[in-house]
Amino acid sequence: MRDLVAGERAAVDEELSLGLLEPLRPPLMLALVALDRSRKASRAFEPIDSANREMRPAARFEEGGRLSLWLGQMPGEVDRLAIVAFLASGPGGGLSFRDYGALTLLGGSVRFRVDLNDRPDTALILAELYRHGGGWRLAANGGGSVQGLAGVAEAFAIEGGWARRLLHAPATRDEVGPERGRVGSQSSGSGVAVDARHVLSNAHVVEEAKGIAVLGDGRSQAAELVFADPRNDLALLRVEQPLPALARFRAGLDLHLGEDVVALGFPLQGLLGSGPQASAGNIAGLCGIGNDSSVFQFTAPIASGNSGGPIFDNSGHLLGLVCSSLNIDRIRAAGGNAENINFGVKGAIVRSFLDAFGIEPQLAGPSAPIGRAEMVRQARATIYRIGCTC
Repeated sequence: MRDLVAGERAAVDEELSLGLLEPLRPPLMLALVALDRSRKASRAFEPIDSANREMRPAARFEEGGRLSLWLGQMPGEVDRLAIVAFLASGPGGGLSFRDYGALTLLGGSVRFRVDLNDRPDTALILAELYRHGGGWRLAANGGGSVQGLAGVAEAFAIEGGWARRLLHAPATRDEVGPERGRVGSQSSGSGVAVDARHVLSNAHVVEEAKGIAVLGDGRSQAAELVFADPRNDLALLRVEQPLPALARFRAGLDLHLGEDVVALGFPLQGLLGSGPQASAGNIAGLCGIGNDSSVFQFTAPIASGNSGGPIFDNSGHLLGLVCSSLNIDRIRAAGGNAENINFGVKGAIVRSFLDAFGIEPQLAGPSAPIGRAEMVRQARATIYRIGCTC
């Protein structure tokens, strides 16, 4: 038996039996998702799962959750197969994979063990089978999603109610804002100064805006949209009058699980007041839904209007931008509970975005942590409310 580590690959026979070493009992389940060459769900082979044990010519789940595969009969449109373990209780259901300790996938002559002691995920991509040189290979994966099966469905663009049927309710990542009204009204988001005449925010904050204003430093000035990147949810705004203070990025690109962060912005304008708001939390995950490595997860409370606001470490260095939250209402409707599962665009992505426009971000030198109140006092001069005419 050959033991694999995450990312390692091995050739497998076209007739293959796969399963978990551990007992497969509810809410722990397995699913098989067929993908095309773009790594999206293939319409030639709909997902199957261990709960319903639907029989297909090329694959079926047997008693006890063992998966039998006849890869030579898989439709030609299918380029790879993802083997997914998930908890049917879903996010907020009281369980995560850290309650299981470890899962071990056995298939043919290979074995892959995933350590789950520090994993808050409720869905895991254990491995992928893919075509190679006329045959098939298995790649050990182990990537997870705190959003569970719904996050996997979103990442692979699985259509229909497959995840909802298994989890009894959807759960998706929603943009935090901006606060919007009817056509002709005002909407509001947040932003941060990155050079003397540019403010950074989220693309969804300025989407379809007919007019944009940057408000802060005791004044308001019109802003021009230089470029919006919907994929990474970033927008660059230019103003005419110089900005007095700039945010400084952490020099290194590393983020640390559990480190303290502070989110600044202008949530719920008109309800919480017109000034900036600060909330504290920590980095809860180094990736987003579907193992999205462009974002990180944090716990500082946010609300509509926080979108585009900066996230700082406890030295006052910029780590990224607020972009979205898990859809808590849908989780609660399913009887579950989850709080402060929020996502920020990583500083590395932001810096690459700025580099594309010839903007050299300010990098902070080594410095010791400072008190939170002092850090917020210094950072306030760099943040702005983004007002949009819809």
